Amino acid sequence: MIVLDDVTPLIRAQKVAAWREVARRLAHEIKNPLTPIQLSAERMRRHFADAPSGARALVEECTGTIVGEVESLKGLVDEFSQFARMPSPRTVPTELHELMEHALGLYNGIFTDVTITRRWAGEMPVVRIDPEQIRRVIINLVDNAIEAMERRGHIVVETQCEPANHLVRIMVADDGPGIPAAEREKLFLPYYSTKRRGSGLGLAIVRRIIAEHGGNIDVGDNVPRGTRFTIELPC
Repeated sequence: MIVLDDVTPLIRAQKVAAWREVARRLAHEIKNPLTPIQLSAERMRRHFADAPSGARALVEECTGTIVGEVESLKGLVDEFSQFARMPSPRTVPTELHELMEHALGLYNGIFTDVTITRRWAGEMPVVRIDPEQIRRVIINLVDNAIEAMERRGHIVVETQCEPANHLVRIMVADDGPGIPAAEREKLFLPYYSTKRRGSGLGLAIVRRIIAEHGGNIDVGDNVPRGTRFTIELPC
């Protein structure tokens, strides 16, 4: 007798737990000096308010940069903290298409060169999900698709239902440059990012949300071009 056991989910869970501890410590260490830095910059700005125009302009430029970068770091710390302390899903019966329409409605008129097409399943059962967390998942995937296409292209958001298997699928596909096969699994690792800016926590949080809903997320090629994320959730 040969028994095979897939321990991939266990290994992933152990990695996520380790990264959560890193995020917690990093957030704590970064957050402490941020407020004194910002307050010092604002104090300098007030002190030089009556300085000659040249000096005042220089101080305004420098303190503005300091305050702006501190705000960016605070946003990054908030992401670290959220990843480290993300609450368990509070699931309630939810109309999935209504939730997705609300999430996609945020993009109406924002990106003139991006088209978002909806392809909804004919019938969709009510699913037990945490609406706010799944809404965040949809927004994260659409944001990533828009950035991958450099804000110019076509996104298809699709749903499918398999009553016999008690699951629903959500697919987000773009026609951007695509992701090499060797990079796909890395996408879900904390602090890994293909963007020039960002914490690299977005897809790690997405995978964790889907896993805690008892589902799965996968990434593959979109035909003929681009990337397709597929989410499966129990219903």
